[in-house]
This record gives sequence, C-alpha cells and structure tokens, in this order.
Amino acid sequence: MSYNKPLKSAEEQLREKLEKEGWEVLHKGWPDFACINSKGEIIFIEVKAYKGEMLKKEQHKILTSLAKLGLNCFKWTPDSDFERILPTTPIIYPIKKDRDQNDRRKLTREARLAKYTPEEQTKILLAEANGEKIYY
Repeated sequence: MSYNKPLKSAEEQLREKLEKEGWEVLHKGWPDFACINSKGEIIFIEVKAYKGEMLKKEQHKILTSLAKLGLNCFKWTPDSDFERILPTTPIIYPIKKDRDQNDRRKLTREARLAKYTPEEQTKILLAEANGEKIYY
C-alpha cells in the first residue's frame, strides 16, 4: 500500500533546501525526513511550520532515542532553521490555560447557535425540527 501524503509548504521548503545542499531525501514520514549526503552522513529532521511549534510527545521520544544512538537529529522551521535534538533535549509541553471544563455548558443554546453561519444555523434548526439530536 502506497501512502502519498502531500508535503506541507514548510516540508517542501526544507526538501528543496536539502537537495540544493547535496542531500538525498530518502524517507518522508516519522520523523519527517531521513537524509543522506555523498559523505554517507545521515540526518533525521522533524519539520514544523513555525519556530514556536513544539514536537509531539512521540516525535520527541523517537528523535531523542535516535540521538542516543549517536545519530544527528533536528527540528527545522522556515523561520529558525535547524535546532539540534540531543538525547538530553527536554520535552516541552504546551501551557494549558486554567479554564473551567464546563465553559461550553454555560453558553445558552442561542449563544452556541450564533457561532454558526446563517446557512449552518438553518440546517441545525431543520435537523432539530426533524427530531435529530444535534450537539453544537
């Protein structure tokens, strides 16, 4: 089975950059790129769209594990270039805002409905009129 996921624009930018520098992109997946150059050097790269975008837990685990084996691993973004991932690179979790889990329930039906376009509101109201249970 062939999996042909289209490249993201940041991934496409990096692929072009690497190929211009003489790297052959051997693998696209997890991590995003595994590349080798004419000297036989291998690098693994996870691509993110912007500098502040963090590695997911699984991405961090695989990259730090590869780094423990002595392999060169990086996170790359168009705006910050390469950031080396070491075996000791800490995982950074996004800051979660302290918010009440019941915020959604506090909105009135009308307030929830108002978040939709008029066309979507009409569809929701018709579905409800036909006895369908609608969650919004």
